[in-house]
Amino acid sequence: MLADGRPAALVEALLASAQTRPHSDLVTSTVERITGTPSRTFRRWAADHADAFR
Repeated sequence: MLADGRPAALVEALLASAQTRPHSDLVTSTVERITGTPSRTFRRWAADHADAFR
């Protein structure tokens, strides 16, 4: 983020908030309602698309 020109204070605040954010297991049906396809975890998405990054 710094290399992209974001202010250091903003980067520090974003990183701090990511570290202190409470865990959530919230699951909604929004993705499926909009796309017609059930949502998936980032882990699943990354595994499904790994070849695109090789």
